[in-house]
Amino acid sequence: MTVRVYSGAGPAEAYVLNVTPGDTGVDLSTVTAASLSVQLQDGTVATWTATRSNQTATTLKLTHTFAAAETAQIGTYRIVANLTVPAGTVRCLPRRLAVLNPYGD
Repeated sequence: MTVRVYSGAGPAEAYVLNVTPGDTGVDLSTVTAASLSVQLQDGTVATWTATRSNQTATTLKLTHTFAAAETAQIGTYRIVANLTVPAGTVRCLPRRLAVLNPYGD
């Protein structure tokens, strides 16, 4: 499922990603940190912070609160959650974020 947000989204808005064991194959209660790797429309990759909540062995909620400049490029972003576990870093399956022009096409 693609999440949609308007270009220029700011601190009043957030991107929420719900992680399940099917995304990673690991016990999610062992995650000690998380970040989001974001491939922007122009192909560059940014790292966004992610706050963890609702963490159990089978669920993990990651939340990133937007800064206005993060959604300046209109188009589709690819987002991969990076989870830190005792054995190293695990990447989740990619998600999509559609950044829309608030004034139409």
